[in-house]
Amino acid sequence: MIFRPRIFISSTLSENLNIRSEIEAFFSSVGAEAMLYEKNLTPSSNTMTYRKDILDADFIIFIIKNQYGNRTEIGISGTHEELQLALEANIPKHVYIKLEDGERDAQELIEEIDNNQISYYYFKDDESLLKRIKETTFTIAKEIMLKKVEDAQLPKNSVEKISFKYDYYKAVEIMKIVESMKRVNNSLGVDWIDSTLFDSFIEPIKMYRDDEGWVFIDKKIEDILNEMLITYEQFSSHCCDYTSVPNSHKTIKVAILGEVNISNCSVCYSPKLCRDEYMKIIFEFFEKYNQLREYIRKMRVFVDTII
Repeated sequence: MIFRPRIFISSTLSENLNIRSEIEAFFSSVGAEAMLYEKNLTPSSNTMTYRKDILDADFIIFIIKNQYGNRTEIGISGTHEELQLALEANIPKHVYIKLEDGERDAQELIEEIDNNQISYYYFKDDESLLKRIKETTFTIAKEIMLKKVEDAQLPKNSVEKISFKYDYYKAVEIMKIVESMKRVNNSLGVDWIDSTLFDSFIEPIKMYRDDEGWVFIDKKIEDILNEMLITYEQFSSHCCDYTSVPNSHKTIKVAILGEVNISNCSVCYSPKLCRDEYMKIIFEFFEKYNQLREYIRKMRVFVDTII
């Protein structure tokens, strides 16, 4: 990427030690820089440095729980002051709020948010907060890029090229997994139904989606991938209808996944789905996959035309 987005995490320290670290790790994994203070310093401790850090941010995530925070010399908390700075500088922002029943210490800050007509999201725990942040990565990236274009800091064609290239290489990683699976079927003669081939290659993609969430700027790519996995989930009864054949286990090294374990299978006495029904699922999966390939191919052609 030409630039590394800087995302400022605004929160009280004592309530958010663990989640701050998890958010920082996530943004680092997708090529962004999470800006946060490791020490419980207030803005007034070093006003010039603090203000510069806020104004240098491309995006700010506000995490508001029960504690309002210590008031600074100007009479408001650090998080409240950060919000005012973000509003003055028109920095894109997302606000996440968690309040226990009867706890309203942060009500003053929430009133400031309401008065400025800022939308916010309620979360019940740190796990749901992190999940929500991951799900909105596309929105964050889009808002950052639109702001860059608006400020004339980044030409529109550069924005398009950056976003398309990012999505292209992420999608190609998934396509390499599917292509490796097809090669194993063709070159080694591993059957789609009488083996664990399909599960062994596609289940890791599903697990990644379920654990990490998709991180694509173009929502269309996510939609196609989700359709592929919805089709794959229809295959879930295969592990019950077919059992592994003893001593048929083999380990194969492939791109992206590394080592993949595959076993031959034999059908049980009364399977839920017949062989033809399982083959139909696989056929539908590859129909969706071919849509992805075609979409990515057109994306690559478009990127090559951007000057």
